[in-house]
Amino acid sequence: MSKRKAWLDIAIIQCPRCGHYYADASWYVVEIGADIECGTCHENFNTKKHMVDRIMLSLKIDEEKKVHEAEVARRLSKKKKQHARLGI
Repeated sequence: MSKRKAWLDIAIIQCPRCGHYYADASWYVVEIGADIECGTCHENFNTKKHMVDRIMLSLKIDEEKKVHEAEVARRLSKKKKQHARLGI
């Protein structure tokens, strides 16, 4: 069976009030820094300030064009990107 891959850069966010976790596209969190409302406790909070992890997710696509598997390809760090911009 031939498998293809798709990639998704995601951010893991934690509600500062109740601790509920959310996963969202990193561009939405890192670039926009949007505020969201927690679906559990209804606290409004800034996603960028409450991001606890960022990963590159690898999705294996089967011949029927359906996701077959998902795995963490690598962990992305805000510090590495900041250092790269500074030439460190």
